[in-house]
Amino acid sequence: MLRTVCLFMKNRSGETTRFRETMLSSARAEKEIRKIGFIGLGNMGSRMSANLIKKGYQVKVNDLDTSSCAMLEKKGAEVVTDSKKLAGEVDCLITMLPASNHVLSLYNLDNGVIHNIRPGTLIIDCSTIDPSVAIQLAPVFKEVGTDFVDAPVSGGIIGAENGTLTFMVGGEDQGAKKAEPVLLSMGKNVIHCGPAGSGQIAKNCNNLLLAISMIGVAEAMNIGIKMGLDPSILAKVINISTGRCWSSDTYNPVPGVISGVPSSNGYKPGFTVNMITKDLNIAKRVTDKLGTPFEMGEKTLAIYDQLSKSEHGEKDFSVVYKYFKDKSLL
Repeated sequence: MLRTVCLFMKNRSGETTRFRETMLSSARAEKEIRKIGFIGLGNMGSRMSANLIKKGYQVKVNDLDTSSCAMLEKKGAEVVTDSKKLAGEVDCLITMLPASNHVLSLYNLDNGVIHNIRPGTLIIDCSTIDPSVAIQLAPVFKEVGTDFVDAPVSGGIIGAENGTLTFMVGGEDQGAKKAEPVLLSMGKNVIHCGPAGSGQIAKNCNNLLLAISMIGVAEAMNIGIKMGLDPSILAKVINISTGRCWSSDTYNPVPGVISGVPSSNGYKPGFTVNMITKDLNIAKRVTDKLGTPFEMGEKTLAIYDQLSKSEHGEKDFSVVYKYFKDKSLL
């Protein structure tokens, strides 16, 4: 039996918006997910959506970059230029957007896609954003009859390409359970971290550590190289010793140490300096609110902020090696 639900919520202008949706009276309809919409086809999103196509899903894509859309179309995706139209045609909508403001703009109550999403649709936001945004959106989606999870990722472009990403999921149990098979089509690990926003909290802690460790590897490699060590030998020593980490053995910042990574390709991103700086600023805002120390984070943010304001802002974040190699280049 169907009932109509009317929501009254304040929009960004402070006005009250009447939000009308039809929902199931007892429980949300469970249905097989076959049609997936994907909004945001950057370095990560384009690879993630390609893996969904490989797994047999009917994938509809949307992005401002028409070349990314064209590439996915050749792989079997349907390009939908109107994001609102796309949102109303799928069983599951995945977003992978650069920052909090992009997510809020897409789903806003004034004229966002939320008005077009059908009850029962699964919403998965894989963007890395402020946890408060996910917490803010969760009750809105719940009231209109959809399941919402925040599911930021770890693993970089290599993980996105190979389908080996780790997803950190925040949301109710029902949504997390529904999202798991979809996420496993793009990755190998799905961890339900807790209620809405928990995935973002976990991701932000991870990226803080990632930024600190990348700087540590860059600084250590620079010292060893300037003292005469061969960079490949130094990396080998680190990677079989206690200093080993992802930034040293998988994504080394020194050119030529590892083939196929940004440092060996002119620091072509990858994960940009501007993006890691954004994430560090989120961590700073969170720790400021909590009143908890952010000492290593402050120094790390200061270095990446300097890089962000230089010509290296759109280069891969491993370009921080140049900060230590020759600061005059900045």
